[in-house]
Amino acid sequence: MRLPVHVTPMSGRAEVVGWREGADGLRELEVKVKAAPEKGKATKEATALVASFFDVPKSSVSCVRGETSRHKMFEIPDSIDIDN
Repeated sequence: MRLPVHVTPMSGRAEVVGWREGADGLRELEVKVKAAPEKGKATKEATALVASFFDVPKSSVSCVRGETSRHKMFEIPDSIDIDN
């Protein structure tokens, strides 16, 4: 399943904030990471936070679009219920 995620790099703390309405009017998960947006560090940290948030292994979550953007698309297991 595809999951839209908005990532804020260089935040004071790493956390999944919750759901927000994106600029396009669609819902996306808001994630803040401590890492700088260089060499994939922020994306890697965001991947780990999303996996932890949904209680799945990091290996089952991957960024499929937006490696260098704040707006990313992650692929997560279909068995996850994102409505809760």
